[in-house]
Amino acid sequence: MINNLTRKGEGGNREAGDEANRLEALESLGILDTPREPAYDRIVRLVRASFDCDMALISVLDAHRQWYKAIEGADMDEVPVQDTFCRRTINMEGPLVVEDAAQHPNFKNNPYVTAENGVRFYAGIPLKTKNGFSVGTLCAVDSEPRVLREGDLQLLEDLATIVVEQMELREQAMTDDLTGALSRRAFRSEGSRLAALASRHRHPLPVICFDLDHFKAINDTFGHSAGDEVLRTISQTVQKRMRRSDVFARLGGEEFAVLLPETERRGGVEVAEALRRDISALRFDFGGKSVNVTASFGLASFDGQINDLDTLLQRADAALYQSKKDGRNRITAWGDGDVSVKIARRRVLKGGKISFRNGGSTIDCTVRTLGQQGAGLDMIATTDVPNEFRLLIKADGLDAKCEVTSRTRTHLEVEFV
Repeated sequence: MINNLTRKGEGGNREAGDEANRLEALESLGILDTPREPAYDRIVRLVRASFDCDMALISVLDAHRQWYKAIEGADMDEVPVQDTFCRRTINMEGPLVVEDAAQHPNFKNNPYVTAENGVRFYAGIPLKTKNGFSVGTLCAVDSEPRVLREGDLQLLEDLATIVVEQMELREQAMTDDLTGALSRRAFRSEGSRLAALASRHRHPLPVICFDLDHFKAINDTFGHSAGDEVLRTISQTVQKRMRRSDVFARLGGEEFAVLLPETERRGGVEVAEALRRDISALRFDFGGKSVNVTASFGLASFDGQINDLDTLLQRADAALYQSKKDGRNRITAWGDGDVSVKIARRRVLKGGKISFRNGGSTIDCTVRTLGQQGAGLDMIATTDVPNEFRLLIKADGLDAKCEVTSRTRTHLEVEFV
């Protein structure tokens, strides 16, 4: 039996800073919650055929779950990260191979092993980025003990290298595969160029940021394929409104941005209102149920105080979250009413813990948005989470009392109180 359990760090425990950097590397790849792709599907089919095993998968691990970019031999999208073999694998310097888990002291009592037709054989390779962070695994799994054949481990390592290369190439892409909009990387490149020109020539340059309202509920209720259809359709709807000189991008998840070169602030508000109406008029049929979608908008434009893209986006984000706070499906422009930069949240990927019952109960979560006044949290299920709790983010030294403002099956929006 191969027992490769040499890990990074003292006793195999990563420091909070290491985990924060790992999650930052994962976020930069932009791969979480993306649709299945043929390149990854081919690799897991090849692994399963080569190893003649029950299951092969490419997994990505955030702070609370193991999510499958590709899986062959089972029908699932994600599982809680607790107790998974892959959670151990991402801590490894090299492969993790367990030829008979039922006889292995570290795994024989694992619920994935003791279950009916449970795991007996596991071979996993950590997926390491060029900066050395393990964001997930490529692995082969079987319900019978196995002995690796000569060359098997090298094959798995070679395929894992191809997976990482594919992920990093994807991150460098200029367009988003699902929606056809520009990628976040391309938006920042083109946006910085336009911002420099607007500043130099004193041209107006508004940016519109918008975020779909309660989008998690669509994924939770109707599945990710339904969510993908919504994102594609909305992207097509927006692009019909765009001029050739406008810049439209998907920044991540259900968040989009539009730059409108040489457009006055009032014109930007008119475009945002047209987009809001177009989106709210869409209807989707999922399983015989008619579903509508709305979006919340924030707008900011160059003035005498700012001349850079980052500040422009920060102000648009602040206005967007004011729209969310005021009831959603509306537009807020920076400079109108009580819009404070304190309201702005930034997109993050951080590990957190929800603590309640005076610390007697904790639930792992992944922090997806974070600001001075609140946060957006993902978890496997929100059913057992009370309306008030403490949020702990070890990497930031944060310990904040929270109140839930909205929830879906897997997502919470909270305000700090």
